Amino acid sequence: MTPTRFPIWLTVFTIASLAILLSLGTWQMQRMAWKSTLIDQYEARGEADSFQAAVCALGDSQFSPRVSGPAPLSGQELRLYALRGQPGWVRLGSLRVADCETGKQRFILIESAFETLEGERVSRPRVWRAEPAVTAGLFTPGNEADTNQWYSFDRIEMARALDIDPDQLLPVWIREDSGMPASLSQTPPSKHFGYALTWFGLALALMAVYAAMLFKRRQ
Repeated sequence: MTPTRFPIWLTVFTIASLAILLSLGTWQMQRMAWKSTLIDQYEARGEADSFQAAVCALGDSQFSPRVSGPAPLSGQELRLYALRGQPGWVRLGSLRVADCETGKQRFILIESAFETLEGERVSRPRVWRAEPAVTAGLFTPGNEADTNQWYSFDRIEMARALDIDPDQLLPVWIREDSGMPASLSQTPPSKHFGYALTWFGLALALMAVYAAMLFKRRQ
């Protein structure tokens, strides 16, 4: 009987596919742990008695304690694209705060209202939280300072638009606290666990098919 040739390329393809499937499953498990940590941070925020206290309490967390009350806003406002149940523009003013370590004057962006794409103001915050500023993603459009249309935080250009020193603008913003962010509520940790099981299940199925093919070739 002629010996069956070992399927080298099939084995290479199987190992590569298995590595991809296992990495995707592991990534989803990491996302699940990350989301769980963020939800714990959100639910344990508590209350702050001032915007200053909320900013200083933020630290390395993604969410500061809640803060209520009128915001002393003045001057130019920026328009940051966002979703509040519908696409539109968050109106951002600047708020004076003290540096949490040095006490020197700083500025922070703070939401004053939400404006629809048609220009109608539909909400004004009464409760806020501080978060790290919105950073640009892979598909985030470029900012258009000339038309006051912003899609991500740009310390230099935003400070210039607000006529303040860029070194004084903190990479944090104070946004409306209207509930848990959609990124946490719409895709909770349990969904990531389900995605992980799917990828690990596909990896197991791949190994079963590969083993069956080897067994058949040896018959």
